Amino acid sequence: MKSQIQVIKETMPSKDGERVYYYTLPESNKGPVPLVFCFHGAGSSAKHHMALTTWYERQWIEEACFVFPEALMVEQNKPMTRQWNEGRNKNLSCQNEINDAGFILNIIDVFSKKKVIDEEKIFLNGFSNGSAFSLKLAIEYPEKFAGVGGVGGPVVKEIAEKTHWKQPMPLIFFMGEKDPVVPFDGNYTSDYEIDQLLSAEQTVYEFAKSLPFPVEEHKEKTGEVTKVTYKSQNNEVVFYAMSESGHTWPGGPAFQKKMGAGAVCEQLDATELIWNFFKSQFSKLI
Repeated sequence: MKSQIQVIKETMPSKDGERVYYYTLPESNKGPVPLVFCFHGAGSSAKHHMALTTWYERQWIEEACFVFPEALMVEQNKPMTRQWNEGRNKNLSCQNEINDAGFILNIIDVFSKKKVIDEEKIFLNGFSNGSAFSLKLAIEYPEKFAGVGGVGGPVVKEIAEKTHWKQPMPLIFFMGEKDPVVPFDGNYTSDYEIDQLLSAEQTVYEFAKSLPFPVEEHKEKTGEVTKVTYKSQNNEVVFYAMSESGHTWPGGPAFQKKMGAGAVCEQLDATELIWNFFKSQFSKLI
């Protein structure tokens, strides 16, 4: 019988105000474990993201530390201003120069000092704005992170333009082609809420450029899902395009559709696929 999951809440002072994050740790003490950051989307919260993705339930079966940081609400009582500073100048967190990257690096320091994490196995993933933020961190601090995953949040154009890869950055990325919030093809119109982002394909290609030459490309289609894999030696960048899905977490709860986000892909389980992708990197980091 499964015991109750223990999710621990911590706070941290910063120049931007008190920062909050939640985390789980395995009950056993078998030595340092991988650290996985899980970032919520704009207007959401760490707790909602836990329910959306069920990342916190991994504590039952995986030896890893899962961390759920909370973005700051820039304007009081306006939930949609709770966004990660992913680099868009139309984002209030960016305009106010919220140091979200510093917040995450400080969390790493906390766990490093406790000697509970394997610093060679720190991963990032997120949804929507949290995905774009994950990609930004992977680009700006490649020496800190062993891989990144994202759903429905391409990288900001300005961030991508500054990219100079010095090492491979494994990526697994998902996006619905009928996303009503973020344009899948990167072509912004007034119908969409978010702009200044690359297309899904351009985002994936940007990370594929981090792989050493030569790079093999493989494409396969099953049902509504087209999977594209870029592979070089032991490094991979993987893209799942879902033709009928919206701005939703694949394999996540059905309530996403009721929120006007579009269809949920039931063919994939993003949480499972991202975790398996991260685990596939472990043998390369020994």
